[in-house]
Amino acid sequence: MEKTTITIVDDHKIFRDGLILLLRNFDFVSVVGQAANGQEFLGLIENEAPDIVFMDINMPKMNGIEATKQALQKYPDIKVIALTSFADDEYIEQMISAGVEGYMLKRSNIEDFEKAIKKVADGGSYFSSEIIKVISRNLYKDKERKLGEQLLSNLTSREKEILNLICKGLNNEQIAELINLSPKTVEKHKSNLFQKTATFNTVNLVIYAFKNQLISL
Repeated sequence: MEKTTITIVDDHKIFRDGLILLLRNFDFVSVVGQAANGQEFLGLIENEAPDIVFMDINMPKMNGIEATKQALQKYPDIKVIALTSFADDEYIEQMISAGVEGYMLKRSNIEDFEKAIKKVADGGSYFSSEIIKVISRNLYKDKERKLGEQLLSNLTSREKEILNLICKGLNNEQIAELINLSPKTVEKHKSNLFQKTATFNTVNLVIYAFKNQLISL
C-alpha cells in the first residue's frame, strides 16, 4: 500500500519529535521531512514535496500563513493541515484564506490525527470540533443568520444532504457510494452549492456552512 507522505513544520523540536513518534503508530503514513520555520520548509520541498504538511502558524523567519501561500502557489497538490495551540479567530480566517485543507489543535488525540490524515489524503477536509465552534461562535448577527436561514430554504433536500456529508469531510466518491449516486452527479450538486453560496472550493463551502449555521454541529 502506498503511504501518505508527511512533512512537519514547527519551531519547537520537542513537538516535532513527539508528533513523529505519534505518526509512527500509523502504518499508512511516512514522515519524509521536518522544518523549524516556513523559510526552511520552502527550501525542503524543493527536493521532495509531501502529500500532507502539518503547519504551525507562529514561527520565526516566516510564519505558517505566508509559508502556506507560497508553497501552494508552487505546489498546488500539497495538502496543508494547520496546527495551533489556541483557536484564534484571526489566524483561522488567515490560514483558511491561505488555502489549508484542515485545521486542528496541537493537543488533539491520536484518533483525531488519524481522521485528519485520512480525510485530507482522500480529498476531503478536516476541522477539529474546537475549531468549528470558534468559526461558528458569534461570527454572524441576526441579520446574517436570517440570510443563512433564507439560503437554507433555497437548497434542495439532496443539496442539504450532500452539504452535510461534505462538512463531515467526505469526498465525492465516498458521498456517491453512501447515497447511491454517481460521482459525476455529486459533483453537479456540489457545483450548485458553490453557486448558491458564492464559494469557490470545498473548504470555503464548509466554512460558509458553519458560519451561517446551514448544518447542525
